[in-house]
Amino acid sequence: MENLTYNEALDRLEEIAELVRKKEVGLEDSLDLLEESIQLATICNQEIDYTAWLPQTEEESPGEDIVAK
Repeated sequence: MENLTYNEALDRLEEIAELVRKKEVGLEDSLDLLEESIQLATICNQEIDYTAWLPQTEEESPGEDIVAK
């Protein structure tokens, strides 16, 4: 799971959220999905933290690296 890109992790988080909203999973599966979601959110946060510290040129606005990822 650690080799996922930001977009892949975010897409999977959206899939999980949709499953839970539709109540298509049982309690035990929900707990497994919660654990997976925490790991995916960690991946996303690490990517955001990394890109926020990348050097920026004068033409770039703050946060542009995050949006481009």
